[in-house]
Amino acid sequence: MKKEYSDMLDGFEFVPADGAPFITLDNQRRFYINRTARKLLDVKPYDRLAVAFRTDNKALAIVKPGVIDDIHADLAQYVIDKRYYMSAKRFVKQHPFPIEEAPYKFAYDRGSSDGKVFIFRLAGE
Repeated sequence: MKKEYSDMLDGFEFVPADGAPFITLDNQRRFYINRTARKLLDVKPYDRLAVAFRTDNKALAIVKPGVIDDIHADLAQYVIDKRYYMSAKRFVKQHPFPIEEAPYKFAYDRGSSDGKVFIFRLAGE
């Protein structure tokens, strides 16, 4: 951002027009990317995203393909279907999210300036 604008906007926080970006883990063991998150992530049906989870603060890292040269990132690729769901069956099996208590909402926390990595934190944590 140009210096003149950053000075003028110092202390302001941008408010999303369509509401907050979030990802939901539903009772069908699927991640759902809401409309605002789709815009933020710049994704379309059949795109792939890597998903990482941090247990200590219950945060999801959504990573665009090719960003990290790591076999684990390559194996953690999720395909977005035409309705913007991603299967989360293995995620639910591996992490302590009782499905009977779903849905779980992960709200956007922050992202990299290049638009390649996004952090979503479990709401209420």
